[in-house]
Amino acid sequence: MADASSGVSGSSHDSAAAAQNSQAANEAAEAQRAAEAAAAASAVNATPTPALTTVEAAPVDLSVPMSALSQLNAMQVNTPALDFSSLTTLGGVPTNATYADIALSAIANPAPPTVEEFNAFSPTFSIDGFNAADIANTDISNVGVNVGLNYTGSLDATMNARFGLDPANVTVSGSIGYSNDLSSFNLSATAGPFGPEATPNYGATVKGSLDLGNLNAFDFSGTVNFNAQGFQNGNVSLGLTRDFSENLSGYARGTVGFGRDGVSNITGETGLNYNQGGTSLGLTGRGSVDTNTGAFTGYVGARIGIKF
Repeated sequence: MADASSGVSGSSHDSAAAAQNSQAANEAAEAQRAAEAAAAASAVNATPTPALTTVEAAPVDLSVPMSALSQLNAMQVNTPALDFSSLTTLGGVPTNATYADIALSAIANPAPPTVEEFNAFSPTFSIDGFNAADIANTDISNVGVNVGLNYTGSLDATMNARFGLDPANVTVSGSIGYSNDLSSFNLSATAGPFGPEATPNYGATVKGSLDLGNLNAFDFSGTVNFNAQGFQNGNVSLGLTRDFSENLSGYARGTVGFGRDGVSNITGETGLNYNQGGTSLGLTGRGSVDTNTGAFTGYVGARIGIKF
């Protein structure tokens, strides 16, 4: 007779075993899922490694078929013929010239350089007042050193300075002028000498001329002088020149001088000049009146020149 308690006990043991196996299976599945999740996360965060694929290039055939070379060799190239037969010279040298011909041509016909000068400054230097024939006996008070600068352009200008040696002094002067085919104008001034023992004077002169046409020319000039006491003297001159023919010309000129007290003298002059070949003849008449004393002076003169 079977033991009832033994059957119950076996059934209970089987149930416990099944539950234990089910729990183990769940834990294994859970561990498998965790491992797969970790592997997936690692794959996402990992640095991708590019796949390297080796490609072998097919060889290129660069050879040119013999048939193509034959066709290229048979092609004709048309070039224009250069004909220099119509040219006798190139740059003044014959086309059949040798190097020696070219050199000789350059020596015989040098090309003159083209030089165009604008706003040209040129310095000047000189020494005056010495006795060239007897340097040992030269008076040092007469010796001066001159330096200057000239300008040539649309206007002509000069600036000069003279340095005296004994006593030490300096005199400066300058001018500016303009001229063309019809007129001219010049203004100059002088000041000095300046120095410990010098008494400076100041002077200015203006000159000009104007072509009036019909063989007439008008000229004028004026000068004034000053010193430490003020104005000293001056003069104004007007003149007219006329060419009566190719060989005969005449002129008339009047000059008025004045000082600190007013007009000091009046001078008039006229003349004729004749030139023919190597012979020249001149007639001149001049008269002057001193307005302070009323005294009159004058003369008439003639000159003859013959060139042999």
